Amino acid sequence: MERKTVYRILLVVVVILAIIFTLGVMGIVPFVWSEYITVFMVILFFALRFTKKPQ
Repeated sequence: MERKTVYRILLVVVVILAIIFTLGVMGIVPFVWSEYITVFMVILFFALRFTKKPQ
């Protein structure tokens, strides 16, 4: 799959997770979900950061 397509899919996933995270902070969904989303976002950040090709 092309890199641009992967980033577009990740953008949609991150936006959905950000909405769920916000609902967790507001107390609408269990706060534990927000903690898991935070851990996932940190791992995703480092994975994308260190797999970037040098230019």
